[in-house]
Amino acid sequence: MTTVIVVLVLAYLVGAVPWSWLFARRAGLDLRRVGSGNLGATNTYRAMGARGALPVLLLDVAKGVAAPLLIMQLRLGPPTVAPDVLAALAGLAAIAGHIFPVYLHFRGGKGIATAAGAFLVIEPLACVSCVGVFALALVVTRGIVSVGSLAAAAALPGAVYVVAAWRGDARTAQTAVAAVVAVLIWCKHTANLRRLAAGTEKRFFDRGAAAPTVTTVAGGRSR
Repeated sequence: MTTVIVVLVLAYLVGAVPWSWLFARRAGLDLRRVGSGNLGATNTYRAMGARGALPVLLLDVAKGVAAPLLIMQLRLGPPTVAPDVLAALAGLAAIAGHIFPVYLHFRGGKGIATAAGAFLVIEPLACVSCVGVFALALVVTRGIVSVGSLAAAAALPGAVYVVAAWRGDARTAQTAVAAVVAVLIWCKHTANLRRLAAGTEKRFFDRGAAAPTVTTVAGGRSR
């Protein structure tokens, strides 16, 4: 049990590294006070453009990949816990770290990229199918990222269950983790849901409209 706790705590701490906040801080910005205030790739794009958002996206995905992949490859953990189950729990810990980072008073991002990285290891086919759902929703809504994120999150538990059943494997723990992740992501999108209902949700390329005010960190210039 001690090994399991250590693994999960380390996965959480890795997931909690706020790459978007760090990149924005280097540019003299406090991302929590820009646009939506969310610490994720979309808000980074609106504040800093593609050059800032792309490395943030890749690093957030990498956070989700790291812990499950190491557990699966090195078969870490006690013999009483299957490596694939521990990998799923570690993926959940990393996602929770991204959403509730201890380094920033538990105010983080929405977990989409980190969840994609985790499930790319935990259940690759399910992850790919959900990326397809995300892309389709993005096309249909002409670039509303929140709709794609919500659709992909809603599809995740079912996708994990179907892929596991097709393979003849129950994967109960993985399906349960996927359900918890979906609930967390939807809870983090409550403001987006309100804007969607009001018809005011911004599209991905609406940079200027999404970030009318920029607040810099100490030493930077306001604009």
